[in-house]
Amino acid sequence: MKNIDNGTVENAVVVQSEYIKDDENITFKDEAVNSHEPAGIQSHVDAIEGGTIHGWAYDPERPGSRLLLQAFSGNELLGETRADKFRHDLLQAGKGDGVHAFELKIKPPGTKDATSEQFSIMLLEAETGQAIADTPMLLNYPEAISFQFHELQWGHLQGEVRGEVLDSDHLGFNLVDSNGVVIGQSGAVKKDVGVYQFNIPVPRVLCDGQLHALTVSLLGEHQAEATYVDVFPSILTPWEHLASSAKKLNYSALSRTAGYRYDSLQRQIHAHSGNGKLITDIIAAHGVVVTGYEGRKEYPVLSLPEVESPDVTIVIPVHNKFALTYHSLAALILAHNEATYEVIVVDDCSTDKTTELDKIVENVRIITNEHNLGFLRNCNKAVQEANGDFVVMLNNDTEVTSGWLDEMIDTFNRFDGVGMVGSKLIYPDGKLQEAGGIVWGNGQPWNLGNRGNSQAPEWNYARQVDYLSGASLMLPRTLWNEVNGFSDEFAPAYYEDTDLAFKIRDSGYKTVYAPYSIVVHFEGMSNGRDESQGIKKHQAINAPRFRSKWVDSYMHNGEPNFSNVSKNKDRGIAYRVLMIDHAVPRPDHDAGSYAAVQEIRMLQANGFKVSFVAENMAHMGKYTDELQKMGVECFYSPFQTSVSQVLETRGSEYDVVYITRYDVAERHLPAVKQYTRAKVLFNNADLHFLRELRAALAAGQKDLSGPLATRDRELALMRKVDGILSYNPTEHAVIMSHNLQVDNLHICPWVLDGRGHKTPYQERSGIAFLGGYRHTPNVEAVEFFVEKVMPQLRKRLPGVAFHIYGSAMPESFNKYASEDVILEGFVENLDDVFESARVMIAPLLSGAGIKGKVLEGMSAGIPQVLTPVAAEATGLTHGVSAMIVEEPLAWVEAIVEVYEDEHRWQQVSDNALTLARTNFSFDTGIKGMAKTLESIGVYAPNHKKSLIS
Repeated sequence: MKNIDNGTVENAVVVQSEYIKDDENITFKDEAVNSHEPAGIQSHVDAIEGGTIHGWAYDPERPGSRLLLQAFSGNELLGETRADKFRHDLLQAGKGDGVHAFELKIKPPGTKDATSEQFSIMLLEAETGQAIADTPMLLNYPEAISFQFHELQWGHLQGEVRGEVLDSDHLGFNLVDSNGVVIGQSGAVKKDVGVYQFNIPVPRVLCDGQLHALTVSLLGEHQAEATYVDVFPSILTPWEHLASSAKKLNYSALSRTAGYRYDSLQRQIHAHSGNGKLITDIIAAHGVVVTGYEGRKEYPVLSLPEVESPDVTIVIPVHNKFALTYHSLAALILAHNEATYEVIVVDDCSTDKTTELDKIVENVRIITNEHNLGFLRNCNKAVQEANGDFVVMLNNDTEVTSGWLDEMIDTFNRFDGVGMVGSKLIYPDGKLQEAGGIVWGNGQPWNLGNRGNSQAPEWNYARQVDYLSGASLMLPRTLWNEVNGFSDEFAPAYYEDTDLAFKIRDSGYKTVYAPYSIVVHFEGMSNGRDESQGIKKHQAINAPRFRSKWVDSYMHNGEPNFSNVSKNKDRGIAYRVLMIDHAVPRPDHDAGSYAAVQEIRMLQANGFKVSFVAENMAHMGKYTDELQKMGVECFYSPFQTSVSQVLETRGSEYDVVYITRYDVAERHLPAVKQYTRAKVLFNNADLHFLRELRAALAAGQKDLSGPLATRDRELALMRKVDGILSYNPTEHAVIMSHNLQVDNLHICPWVLDGRGHKTPYQERSGIAFLGGYRHTPNVEAVEFFVEKVMPQLRKRLPGVAFHIYGSAMPESFNKYASEDVILEGFVENLDDVFESARVMIAPLLSGAGIKGKVLEGMSAGIPQVLTPVAAEATGLTHGVSAMIVEEPLAWVEAIVEVYEDEHRWQQVSDNALTLARTNFSFDTGIKGMAKTLESIGVYAPNHKKSLIS
């Protein structure tokens, strides 16, 4: 027998290890207990590091088994994993195939013993209950340590680490690349009690202008780490010193804002390619923006768009600093927006070239003060002259980007009850300046995310905030007048924007951060940075005024704490839910994606902040963007690299975890149990084993072992969750008959807008089927219809075409293509189907769940011919709101009946639409989801406070 101790193999007798614990270090004292092969499981714990147990476990009687290990504190499961990692030394030691090592992360017990800094665990093999190696063991409770990255400067990654437990003059850090290789090291400088700064050199090979994800690890007895993601520049000189080279080849691309400028130019050229003068104006503005404001001596004439009835009035208060104002106006011209706007520049007694603005910039409205009014009164005066439905306050030290106005207006249109919207502010180097603001319980305001990564997911979803910076904010002109604009008590400036946000919320409206409205802010250029002089001194003067006025509103917001931001930055929510699915929803591709988006909305309406993670960790472009604009925090690579990492780092925040699809739940439920204390809702989407069973029977298969194995796994998983959601009552009966439990079974609401249709019967033609062909039942349906129904239908309705729509169409369909079988493929806009086809069909022979394509047909009021499988759970009735048939001849008769008889067509259409509007409304869905949540002990508040897209 060989003993494996601390990762090495030695010739020895079997040993029993007694551990001696000193802080995080464990040593083993080996004691020989038997010189013969023992019965039962052989195992060893090699080390415990940072809350992770490393070791191996092997059962000679089950040499091919990967043992499931579970860690308990009393009766509480703290973690589980399989011993399924390969180690060469285990193979050499004769431990089967060597695939018996494990790494088990431990979460602390839910109830902490106040008298001890440690907790005891037992490590057991799940099947036999046998104790593994050296148990019980004592582990330290985790310590609150947080990282804050400042910036990458002159080839060094700078930041600080905070934690009350940190008390050493010799802290160290490792810089680790994505392959786990240490590529840099640094000591730490103590800044304050529990606060240390680091300055780690970055290898030159990484300064290549590409995106990199690096991990900074704290060394020593207190273990913690954080990941930094950024583009590492090849030229480190700050852009403001290179702007004069912008006209030289490749230099303009070095600016961290170059991408925004390129996007603006591209969109403007595309939108106005036929307008030569406008394109000339845009190109001139682009040249001004690229070369910057620093050291500018020439001011070519610029031209703002001329608008009679603008959607928006942009107010820019100025006092001197003309180069900044000129740059800001050029950026407005360059940035593409669908919204129309006018610009009012309020000149507060400038003495520089600002006095010549009307000669340099065309179509700008100028208000010149006779006496100095200051920022606040300047703005209030200008709004009285505004013509737009919305008013925007914009600093003159800004550079707006493409779509910045449209995104703010979209936020008003998307959510109910919004009173004010603010932009994401970034620095010229691309770092985040502000993602909305928080006012802590002591009245101290923070710019959230300052100096962080502006692309990080935590700053890129719409959310309610305490305040929005006056550098770029929008509100309806009527509301500005209702709350009397900026409060005069804060004149001349500072805290007026924070006060305005509190006034707006006090009036019953929401204040919302819009992350896709992006504005570059040259912070401090308007009023300087010295708080002891000039207008900046009013920042300190106005602070106590604000605190006294609004103490009742902010006093419960918690104490300022970097490590607490993720739990405090969202307003208007009562709970948090993490949704886990196999991929990001793409509603224009499949019904399951449409359902996922509606379930997000229903959860939001029940008071939840929704976070979403897909197994593939992919950012899916416009689909991820849309979720974030809906107010969903999305996790994706490289910021997070796995579902388990999300659960480990953020799991403690969630009240509910919502998992869709049984195979997804099967893979991640152990980590959910390990890292969260959340209730688990499982949406089975459809009953997989029922779908497999129906498909096997339809194909005449006799061997049903596959579907039956799926059944056992699926039902076993359902017994481990708190609530089960299914779209189909038929499936409820099946689940209940096996698991003999009904109180945790719920109908998952499906939401339809009941939009109806515009195209009348006479202007329609053809039969259509809509589906995604990665789903086998849809392929079978097309094959059945073309091969069994079309030959007879051609005789009754000659010339009537069958249109096949949907994504991922298989090559096998090519053989069906003909004059009356048309392979249409993916369709982005469903109206292209529902406004042209006279009859929709769904000839499904197998499958389970509810069929989104059928429900969408109901919502559009299009008569449908369906199989019983397709009609399940829809409420549709044969001959009333649909035609439900099975045999090919019955299919032909049903299609002919609704296709040729206009009165019959209209009758079925009206009945289907009435059913959709009655049974599948959003309000009905909210109530249904609330009932499910109540069954797991979560009670919904007044949803009028929530952001519901």
